[in-house]
Amino acid sequence: MIGIFSAALLAFEILPGTTPWNFPQDIVAEQYREMIGFYERQIAEAAARRHTFWEPAGAEAIERNRAEFRRLIGAMDTFLPPQPERRLLGDAGAYTVSLVSWPLLRLGNEGSTSGSSGALVREYGLLLLPKPAVRRPAVIAVPDATHSAADLAGSTARLPAVDQSARRLALAGYVVFAPFFTQRRAFSEPWTDDRAWLFRLAYQVGHHLVGSEVRQVSAARDFLATLPEVDPARIAVAGAGQGGLTALYAAALDTRLAAALVADYFDNRSRAFDEPEDRTVWSLLVRFGDAEIARMAAPRPLAVSGGGPRVRDEFARIQSSSARLLSGQGIHEAALAWLAGVLRPPAASSAPASPVRMDADDVAAIANAQFSAWQARYRNLAMEAYAGRDARWPLDTTSIEAYRRSVQPKLEAYLDMIGRYPAPSGPLEARSVQVYDQPAFTGYRLSVRVYDGVHAYGILLVPKGIRPGERRPCVFTQHGFSSNPEEALGMADTPGARIYSRFGARLAERGYVVFAPMIFTQSGPGRMQLARHAHLLGEIPLGLEVKKFGRVLDYLSTLPFIDPNRFAFYGLSYGGYTALWTGPAEPRFRVIICSGHFNDWDLKTTDLTEGTSFLFYKESFDQFNFDLLRAFNHSDLATLVAPRPFMVEIGDQDGVVMRPRRFVDLEIQRVLDLYRRLGIPERAGVAAFHGPHMVDGAETFPFLDRWLHWTPAR
Repeated sequence: MIGIFSAALLAFEILPGTTPWNFPQDIVAEQYREMIGFYERQIAEAAARRHTFWEPAGAEAIERNRAEFRRLIGAMDTFLPPQPERRLLGDAGAYTVSLVSWPLLRLGNEGSTSGSSGALVREYGLLLLPKPAVRRPAVIAVPDATHSAADLAGSTARLPAVDQSARRLALAGYVVFAPFFTQRRAFSEPWTDDRAWLFRLAYQVGHHLVGSEVRQVSAARDFLATLPEVDPARIAVAGAGQGGLTALYAAALDTRLAAALVADYFDNRSRAFDEPEDRTVWSLLVRFGDAEIARMAAPRPLAVSGGGPRVRDEFARIQSSSARLLSGQGIHEAALAWLAGVLRPPAASSAPASPVRMDADDVAAIANAQFSAWQARYRNLAMEAYAGRDARWPLDTTSIEAYRRSVQPKLEAYLDMIGRYPAPSGPLEARSVQVYDQPAFTGYRLSVRVYDGVHAYGILLVPKGIRPGERRPCVFTQHGFSSNPEEALGMADTPGARIYSRFGARLAERGYVVFAPMIFTQSGPGRMQLARHAHLLGEIPLGLEVKKFGRVLDYLSTLPFIDPNRFAFYGLSYGGYTALWTGPAEPRFRVIICSGHFNDWDLKTTDLTEGTSFLFYKESFDQFNFDLLRAFNHSDLATLVAPRPFMVEIGDQDGVVMRPRRFVDLEIQRVLDLYRRLGIPERAGVAAFHGPHMVDGAETFPFLDRWLHWTPAR
């Protein structure tokens, strides 16, 4: 017999408190447009509020912002003092060219990861010394990401003479040091470019490739200051393209640099999400545009060249009399003239200069050595994060109340990581349309407003036979990569639906109200764009999805047949990721089940050999979070769910789970141990089954029944 509420729903074909919904032809495209639009509005709003971080103006504001900028780009390491090794490559006539290198860092900070005395990250560069040997100003000439120091020095034939900025600076009378940096090309890792690979490794541990390069500029400055041919008070930095970024950032942070020349980079960064991935800086646009970064270089001279109206508008915001906007592009005549006026170099030799060539194998060997050393350095920091997390989060398990107090700092760090999204407000504007009428349930497409221009979407299954006045528990069943609510429910006859084992429909047949949300996993490039947008604001896309879930909970709690105290979240694959990350933020989910996802996240995101490591998947940037590993592994996220019931579902043939499984087993055991120490071991469980990446349900369904206090109909 159909209960009164279900009968009314069937009669009106919409859910209570909703208006009819004309379901769009392409809901996926609509959802992506809404999320992208939301982030771009946030970026514009952040730019308008940026001035608040610089008030009151003065030295204190500069230092406060400089410290935050240094943290965001990970320019934190203390380098070893330069102990250079120099090898003369040749005499160009007007200047000599030498290859210089020195150790910067050990491969790690602690214990065995620090490496032996010979295992070090090194700085490499070309030193151009003009003739005659008199005391001169010096310039650190930083290459673009598509070129090397050898290209700038004219030691290869890859650049025309007019673009060989290191060689032109030496001919103009400067001592020049051109550092070798990792190029944006598939050199060491053919499936991606080297900069993106190193960027992701660094990002996970609160470092950044550009931050490491900025620190290398400072190390180059230290080296140049030791040379008798260099006036240490007149050392500048210059670069074009990516080198322009490095020059700008270095001038902002190292006040010992006398001047900076930034070519073909400075701009309005409102579309920074369209730039190469390795330029992504967590929460950059909240308080820093290029003008704010340039402001930190004042009152030292700064020149910007290249660009159009956008560049002029951004330059006008610097508000510094020491900054100059130059005509033309690149480090050409106007730029060299400005630099000469600032640093006043003595004349160089008028002798003819012929290029000093560098063997291509030597250039390749340096590129490989640098890549390998930074890879080892960032990877070792990830290994050191295990002990660091334990020390960072001491937990009091003497009682549940004490535990909740002790875990609060960890929860705040987690909320910072997903992003402090504004609290949704205003009407729910819920809309619905019936889509299924099955023997056991009726299905509705449901839309709920989250923010202006952003709505949550999913499919709600309402069991038939609900009695008047009865309130049922509700389970969110979350799909994964390239999937949709229909597959999670089992209402689509597609190959992708098979891994879900009809778990949404099975739960509805078991008597649960079921909601299957749609999240942003249908498009790889679209997913990456969302992540790039969000990270520039200090947010992750899943944080927006959590706000969507919250608004759906708000609406579902108004329905007369749902018990607002008995919600659960159960997801597979990316849905398991979603469950793990949603649980801490939304306490109204009283039970969390993470299926086909739980891992050792240090290994899953930084392992160099395991085939399922996200390093090997180009469209996986959303699995990387700035400084994540120094704060959270999967067991740490689960501790933020406690003391609510939490279960891991895992198949012994699941290819998503890292091997060897002992590392994942240790993470799971940490969760079980916590619940045991809290005196509630029955609230945590592992649903291990023989099978592949899929929903099994054999143990998870009874777990839901127990903790949602539901007895399925027989």
